[in-house]
Amino acid sequence: MNLFVSDWFIDRSKYSRKTEALSNINVRQGYRQFLKSQMEEKSWRKRQEFSTSLHSSRKSWEDTQQAIAADHEAEIIKRKNQRLFRDENKKMMEEQAALRRTHHVTEREQERRLIKLDPINWSRTLR
Repeated sequence: MNLFVSDWFIDRSKYSRKTEALSNINVRQGYRQFLKSQMEEKSWRKRQEFSTSLHSSRKSWEDTQQAIAADHEAEIIKRKNQRLFRDENKKMMEEQAALRRTHHVTEREQERRLIKLDPINWSRTLR
């Protein structure tokens, strides 16, 4: 019986070691599963942050492009208005110059008529 009892203890110790090894394996698998789930969660969070960041960047880029386009359109309108102002100003200046010329021409003609009617007596010979 001693032999049987000692065999049982040996078998039990082997069983205990196997159980312990299985238990350690289960614990390690639990840790692995926990770490794996943490890594997946972290990866998911990073993907979400990247997606949010990407969306923000795209929105910012689109807003910038719209602002650039609006500035370009405003510049085109400004140039058009400046060109129109310049053309109108040039037309007005030409009209004023033409009026001055005609005024000078009529003034000279009037002076010639007056001189013909009443010549200037520089030497005081005419009386």
